[in-house]
Amino acid sequence: MDRLGIDYLTLGKSTEKVEVFNRFGGGSCQTTPLVARCISKIYALNDAYDSGKNINVADFDRLRYFVLEADKEAYYTCID
Repeated sequence: MDRLGIDYLTLGKSTEKVEVFNRFGGGSCQTTPLVARCISKIYALNDAYDSGKNINVADFDRLRYFVLEADKEAYYTCID
């Protein structure tokens, strides 16, 4: 997460809930700030890939797996 600029130490300590939205098909759910930031980064990596930029696919996959393990509802709402 360091390589992707995600401040997981600070975000991981937060107990607040934030709402995340599926940008493609709608739907939303509550999750942690860390998971929300990861979802945002997954979308950004996807956009970069779609625009022809070279991305590290392993980073993309690792973030997706992290979200799946951390919050299945957020994964199935926003990523799957």
